[in-house]
Amino acid sequence: MTTSTHHTAAPRRARASGGGLPGAVAAEWSKLWSVKSTWWSLIGGGALMLLTAPIIGSTMANNKKNSAGVAVGEVAVNTVYVAQFALIALSMLVITAEYTSGSIRTTLQAVPRRGQLLLAKSLVAGVVSLLGGIALGLIGVGVSSMTLGDKAIFDSAEAFGSALRMGVYLALISSLTIGVAVAVRSAAGTLTIVFVGLTVMPVILQASDMGPLVYLSERMPNSAGTIFMNAADKPYAAGTAFVILALWAVAVQAAGYQVLRKRDA
Repeated sequence: MTTSTHHTAAPRRARASGGGLPGAVAAEWSKLWSVKSTWWSLIGGGALMLLTAPIIGSTMANNKKNSAGVAVGEVAVNTVYVAQFALIALSMLVITAEYTSGSIRTTLQAVPRRGQLLLAKSLVAGVVSLLGGIALGLIGVGVSSMTLGDKAIFDSAEAFGSALRMGVYLALISSLTIGVAVAVRSAAGTLTIVFVGLTVMPVILQASDMGPLVYLSERMPNSAGTIFMNAADKPYAAGTAFVILALWAVAVQAAGYQVLRKRDA
């Protein structure tokens, strides 16, 4: 994501697209697809789904001894927690690669309104994560259907609904990641914070066995994501889970914007 050619072309692309938010989005879209890291992230996510879904599916089937089988959509949801880090890396690099290469100065010259720049990057990464997440969900559903055999429970509406919700979940996680990245500016720092926030903190809070901390753990992004993607209704409804996810994304984006607005490139 550090190739200089596409970054230095950002001002020309933004102006050629008419400037403003549409021009900024067009420039970010061109930059995203002009680097190999985007393709490798998407390929990596697909590979993780292909490799991990059969393992998670067989484990879930073995754990449900009193059940005839396991829903393929549920397998895909559980698998996406591994594959999600490929799209998190893609979203992170939209910001951190420009700070590493120094091309952020050129980008800010093309789009001096920092809120507009942040929105453009978030929209582009969010759309790619939405579509990529749906594709990952469909891969997970398909692989689970084939590898679980007669233990697979397949309902087309439920399976495709799970894939769509996975895309929405990953789009919101992408937005959250960009908010962290714009504040931290470091790839290692961003990945550490997002990893801890998504996977470590909920476990620690849940293990505390203290009412308020357990309550908080159930409202962390991954916990809300599980409820939303599975369309569950405990400990709260899937619609509430979506709102919680959206609030996390908005809050982290707002914090990132404050840092971006006050700091020099």
